[in-house]
Amino acid sequence: MNLDIQFLTMLTMVSGGVVMAALFDTYKRLLRPNTYWNRVIVDTLFFLTQGCLIFYLLFLANGGIIRFYLALAVLLGISAYYALFQSIYLPMLNGLIRLTINLYQLLSRIVQALILKPVIWIIQLAVTVLVGIISLVWKLILIIYKVIAFFIRPFIPKFVQNYLLNLLSICSRIIGKLKKDVLNLLNNRRRKDDKADS
Repeated sequence: MNLDIQFLTMLTMVSGGVVMAALFDTYKRLLRPNTYWNRVIVDTLFFLTQGCLIFYLLFLANGGIIRFYLALAVLLGISAYYALFQSIYLPMLNGLIRLTINLYQLLSRIVQALILKPVIWIIQLAVTVLVGIISLVWKLILIIYKVIAFFIRPFIPKFVQNYLLNLLSICSRIIGKLKKDVLNLLNNRRRKDDKADS
């Protein structure tokens, strides 16, 4: 019975070594920083975490009793990974990463096509309609002002007429500039969307 427990403990530690080496390859592929000092710090944290996980595995296997042959079992697992399993695991990892990236790009395109573009189109339409309504209302105000001014101009003092004409001129310039800016913004957005589609 004791030999069976020792064999299971050894097998557990060999498996832990294999998993540890596979996690290190995964970490190198996905999370390892490029700069030297960041790499030193993150590598140290990674190996400390791995050491804690191996000790926890040892604790589950035989109550945390450290023996020399168990350390050799972990090293055997690491060697077995690099000799036998790395050539299988790395292509699988790279394929999984590519699959995840492709799925993300597909979901991103779907979200853009089904959610973002319709929302942007509705906003553009609403802004265009609003600017058109403001421009139409302003033209109506100008027509009404000209009709009223034609009849009551002789009764309005000259400085009031000049003030009203200046005010109308400023408002016309502001509305014209607003309309031009909105149309330029919509045209630029349309060009960007066309470039992105092509």
